[in-house]
Amino acid sequence: MNKNEQLRLCLMLAFQSMISQGENVETSAVTQRIVQLAQLMNEFCDMHLAQTFPEETINLVDDKGAAKIDAAINLHIEELQKRESTQLPADRETLIQFYDRLQQRKTRRSQWLFYAQAPAEELADLVLQYMDEEIEEKNAGGYQ
Repeated sequence: MNKNEQLRLCLMLAFQSMISQGENVETSAVTQRIVQLAQLMNEFCDMHLAQTFPEETINLVDDKGAAKIDAAINLHIEELQKRESTQLPADRETLIQFYDRLQQRKTRRSQWLFYAQAPAEELADLVLQYMDEEIEEKNAGGYQ
């Protein structure tokens, strides 16, 4: 998100805040308060957002070919949004790739805040836990 988008988002949030308080947003005094509140929100984000959500926390590993699959999925999503229907590929392999990638994307969206805030020690413990689970499943013949 660039700075203009961030400010625009803050402006929308400030506007929503005033609306929810029952303010008449058509008056110039309320409009001025909305802009001031948006500027305060924006300044707060500038001061605290980088340390709360450091960029290096969200540089995630991508599989080879994920960008190509994402592009194909995104085309279907756009088509669904515009036409409320889409023609998915008929072959099983592509459907499996779409499904697998969509699961990854969903997990990343739901885990993003955790990734941004979790201390390294907690992440290391969770990585070891998953590694132990993979060893157990492999030993039990669960996968190869």
